[in-house]
Amino acid sequence: MKKWRALFEKSKHFLLVTLLILITFCYAMFQGGFVSWFVFFTVSPFLLYAFIFLLVKEAIVGVERKIEPSHVESGQSVKVTISLERKTRFPFAYMLMEELVNSEPLIQSKVQGTSVIKFVGFRKKFTWNYTLDSLPRGEHRYLGVAIVFSDFFGWAKKRTVMESEQIVLVYPRVREMVYATLQTKFDMGSMMSPYSVVKDTSMAVGLREYVPGDRFSWIHWKSFAKTQTLQSKEFEDRQSQELLLVLHTGASPLFEEKVELAASMLQTIVQGRGDISFVSSGAKTKVFPLIQSEKQLDQVMHHLAAIKPTENVEFQLRNQQSFKQVASLLLVTTDVSDQLLHSLANLAKYCICFVIAERPPSQTEVAKRYKQIQFVHVDPTDYYHLFTEVMKP
Repeated sequence: MKKWRALFEKSKHFLLVTLLILITFCYAMFQGGFVSWFVFFTVSPFLLYAFIFLLVKEAIVGVERKIEPSHVESGQSVKVTISLERKTRFPFAYMLMEELVNSEPLIQSKVQGTSVIKFVGFRKKFTWNYTLDSLPRGEHRYLGVAIVFSDFFGWAKKRTVMESEQIVLVYPRVREMVYATLQTKFDMGSMMSPYSVVKDTSMAVGLREYVPGDRFSWIHWKSFAKTQTLQSKEFEDRQSQELLLVLHTGASPLFEEKVELAASMLQTIVQGRGDISFVSSGAKTKVFPLIQSEKQLDQVMHHLAAIKPTENVEFQLRNQQSFKQVASLLLVTTDVSDQLLHSLANLAKYCICFVIAERPPSQTEVAKRYKQIQFVHVDPTDYYHLFTEVMKP
């Protein structure tokens, strides 16, 4: 049954044109007279064109899709340009081009402009563009382009699909924030979060005698060529504040705000030359240790662009022993439960819990018992002074 149905769908236009030719000819033959033959000769050119239309083999040489800009953040608009070239110059009346997408947000929003009608004629190359407004964060996948050629009255049609798979990655929106060094608060006052001393090997400040165990790259070869004495470069010691940012990926009405806050904090701290690692906690825990370069930051942003909320998953982290080495744990969440508080208390000596909510949440009796956990209410519409708000008593 399916084979017969597929055969009918493939040949229905050919059968329709053939049937129309027979009907008009029989009508002229049996009816006779000027009117019937006038109708036959008037319709015959269009039927003959449709018959030849079905016999011509048309092929699409290539389809190219250009998306601008290449880096897109949530809420921004994108201009899409489609370039298409066909093989022959057979004069088709018109064609319909439609984008094939596999993106739920695009399908639900019924994006305007993803299909267009072009009058073909003898042209071989076509271009059309459209704009996608306010794209949501995520991976939006294009599968290809569906092209339908048609005659003047739609009696004859040909449909072909060109695969042109492409992914539009929409990153979370990054908001500007004022960076300030975080403080650890205790009952007797506050102090700076613990630092570790590391050597900044990007710039040498002097020379010293070579000591066994020095790295090979630290040896100053120019001075060795002059004095025949091994000397090592002396680097400036700098203080490094080790932070661990954790994103709780549990489902929430403010899930997008959580992702935006995490992305904004990461970019602000990395640009401020802070030492930070990132962990997304959900069905699967994803760890990005010590993010320092733009390439490492881009990998995290790529992960945040594709991340999805997890339903009914409790907060948990693996390799908890390694997390205890950080100075401060920063958690971005929307809900604070007693189970979450117990987990945080066992993970780090000090934790700052950024709670995104329309109104400041009330602390439970359990929350008040954990003095090493600081709660900071985050307004979903304003992150600019968040770091300075943490330092306030």
